[in-house]
Amino acid sequence: MLIAFAGAMNLNAIDRGLGNPKSKYIEKGTVAIGLAGGYNNFNASGTTVGGGATLLGIVNNLGGNVTTVNVTAGVSWFFTNNMSLGARFSYANYGMDLDNAKLMSIMELSNQHIVTQTYSGALAYRGYLPLFNSKVFALFGEARLTGLMGYTKNYEELERGKVGTYSDVFSLSLGLYPGISVFVTNNIAVELSLPLLEGGYQWDQQIQGQARESKLSHAFFNFQPGILGLNIGIVCHF
Repeated sequence: MLIAFAGAMNLNAIDRGLGNPKSKYIEKGTVAIGLAGGYNNFNASGTTVGGGATLLGIVNNLGGNVTTVNVTAGVSWFFTNNMSLGARFSYANYGMDLDNAKLMSIMELSNQHIVTQTYSGALAYRGYLPLFNSKVFALFGEARLTGLMGYTKNYEELERGKVGTYSDVFSLSLGLYPGISVFVTNNIAVELSLPLLEGGYQWDQQIQGQARESKLSHAFFNFQPGILGLNIGIVCHF
């Protein structure tokens, strides 16, 4: 938010040496095409049967793995220096296979599997703040209005097959995504960004055990600087 509103601030304010928001980083009329993505994989296992890893001293005998993948493609147009409007299209996949876990010696879990796959589209506004008036380094803040659709499967594998819940997921949200941009050539920049604030509404249509239907919905507003949502992107400017 501070970066987005920097251009409207009083020029008589104290100069803290971070940079002039009116210093040209990307000029008006530029078209940017970018690709960003993130990948995380966590694996826990034990060297003996029934054993496992320990997480934060709370979860013991932990065995299983978690994988997250997300890819985003986008295009934007700079309607004035350092400010752009654009569109984003994203794909995300989350998978967890929990073989066994014991929570504080109170509750035990095993044979739990979760798969989530989503597709989303977004309209985005971005503002840049050059660091120390640099034409190479800049901070940015991006506001996005995002629509999402996908599905989630939560199940156990039993002798008679998979038993659990299937959900169609839909959501509409508004979020803030800050980051840093570094030009490595005159026209190509590397960007690092992560989710910070997000609010919206989500609704799920569920089928349990292929027999019972149910609905779940919730409104949300989160301050969520998420390391798992950290994205590295390559952007070409023309």
